[in-house]
This record gives sequence, C-alpha cells and structure tokens, in this order.
Amino acid sequence: MTLDGPQPVEPALAPGVYRALLEQLPEGVVVADAQARLVLTNQRAERLTGIPLSTLLGSDIRETLPLVSPDGRSFWATDNPWDGLHTRSGSPERRMLLPGGHSVLMATRHIRGGAPRRALQWLVLTMRSATVRDRIEAETSALVTTVAHELRAPLGAVRGFSRTLRTRWEQLREDQKRWMLGAIETDAARLQRLVGELLDISRIDTGRLELRRRPVDLAEIVRACVDRLVNNGEDPARFRVVQLVDDVELWGDADRLTQVVSNLLENAVGHGAGKITTTIDVVGDEVRLDIADEGPGIAPEHRSLVFSRFWQAGRRGNGNGLGLFVVQGLAQAHGGHVEVLETEHGATFCVTLPGGVPDHLK
Repeated sequence: MTLDGPQPVEPALAPGVYRALLEQLPEGVVVADAQARLVLTNQRAERLTGIPLSTLLGSDIRETLPLVSPDGRSFWATDNPWDGLHTRSGSPERRMLLPGGHSVLMATRHIRGGAPRRALQWLVLTMRSATVRDRIEAETSALVTTVAHELRAPLGAVRGFSRTLRTRWEQLREDQKRWMLGAIETDAARLQRLVGELLDISRIDTGRLELRRRPVDLAEIVRACVDRLVNNGEDPARFRVVQLVDDVELWGDADRLTQVVSNLLENAVGHGAGKITTTIDVVGDEVRLDIADEGPGIAPEHRSLVFSRFWQAGRRGNGNGLGLFVVQGLAQAHGGHVEVLETEHGATFCVTLPGGVPDHLK
C-alpha cells in the first residue's frame, strides 16, 4: 500500500545550525557525557558563570563547575547524576553558587540509554540568572513588610476602640462614643485605600488595568478633590486652582483621573504648610496638569526615584510609598506621563495627558 503526497522527513541539520540554535536560547546550556566530560556549552552559560567554558571542553565538569548550594553543600556530592536510581530524569531548578560570587538558577536533565541498565549518557544543565528572582523576592519582602506596617496601626486602633465601645458603652459619654466611631471609620477607610492601591499595583504590573473613557472635566475633578480635603479639615486658603484655557477637551476614566489628582494633592498637603497651586493648561495636543507645593522639595538625586514602589526617602509624611507609583501607572495607562519638574522651591508634579477626541471616535 502506498500513501499519496509527500512524506515528512526528519531534517538532517548541519552542526552550525545546532550551534546557532544553542546560542539563541535565553538560558545557559552545558552538556556533559557519560564520563562527566564537558562537551558542549553556549556563550550565555559563560556569561552567567564567569568561566570560559568553551576553552575547557573535555575537562571534568565537576571540577570546571564547582557548584555549591546556598547552605554550602556540593551539588555533585549530594546529587550525583552518575549514581543513584536509574529512573531519575533530572533535578528541579534550584539556586547554585559558583566561585567569584556568581549565583545561578540551575536545573538538570538526564538523558539515559535503553533498558535494562538505563545508564546516563548525557547530562544537560540549563541555567539562568538569579537576578530577576532576587529582585522579585526583594520586592515581595518589601511589600509584605510595608503592608504589615500599614495594617498594624489601623487594625490595632479598630480593635481597641471596638473593645472599649463593647465593654464600656454605658460608661462612655456620647461625644466619646462619636469620636471612637469616627476613628474606626477613618482607620477602616485607610485600610480600604491600602487594599485598593495594592489591587491597582497588581493590575498595573500585569497589564490588566481597564479604563472607562469618556469626556471628563479636569477642572471639576480638581475642585472636587480640593473640596474633599477641605471637608476633612484642610484650610481652604491653602489651595489655588488656575485654569489657563477655557476649553479643555479630555477623554479619560474620571474615577482613575480623580485618583491621580487626589494622590498628588494629598502628597502636596503632607509635605509643607504653604500654598498648593494646581494649574490646568493645554500645550499643543496635550492637556497639562501641574500641582506645586511650597514644601522642602525633592533632592535632584531623588527625582528619578519618586515614582518607584515604596519610595519615601527625603520626604516627610506617613505615606506607604505606593501612591506615586500608582499615579505613574494610571497616567501611562491614559497614554500620558508624569514627572517632577526642576523648581527652586517646593516640588511640582506635572501630569501630561493626550487631549482631544480619540481617533476612533472622530
């Protein structure tokens, strides 16, 4: 019986093709044979290990790569691929250390012969930089520390006031009850805001932030944010709103833009007792919002860091260091950006957003 049409053929690739494919891999690759001799590697592995592996082909891989776990145990002694059960197919990724301070995340794959012995024929080591994982672990640790710190005070206050109200209700005066209930409400709002910021950070990091765009009145948003601060006890004389043009055409998510303005105004309120000036202008095709305070300002060396997660250095206040990071993410989601301007006194944050009607609605 014959089959119509061309039959699939296993391509015979030239050695140069295999080499090119190997060099295109994002991971470092090292291969040893049944006698533990180094037979193949790529440039990525040399960069990760700091060892000129291509000049050491034929050497004993156990001596060429003296891998040690973080607790000081030799990988080759504790996980000898040429010994042990013949059913082993490899080892999962783990952190390994090399001389010179190099740290890599390494996994192995065992390529074995057929039954019955299934002897190890080839050992393939893949490795990648531990830098990204270290950064993620450091950020996770900082996040946990920050969240724990931010939760401790309001939760303690809510618990304490709740217990006092429950156990001493009859003994407390009405004004004391109202004050404690107000404190509970304030701390609950603080917790709600922290949770909201954390959710926003997650959406920003994963690209899942959704915007409900419509025509918005930026001046109205600014005035509403100022009114809220005044209702919370701030002196209305501190705030000045300047709109340099009458017609500001802006499409955006009103709730998210309110969040941007609110965060920047609260940041200004917390950094000095002077006036806070908000200026709305149109420059070319862009809408520009400047919020300037008369506080101590931001040192030049810190201006590139202010929008980093958890940044608080050089600025007073009890913020958690998340607000400006969220502001940057929301501005970028609108197709704009935010920056700190160079000023002689105080700090000025400038938000620039695309103006006009979106192209798909024209």
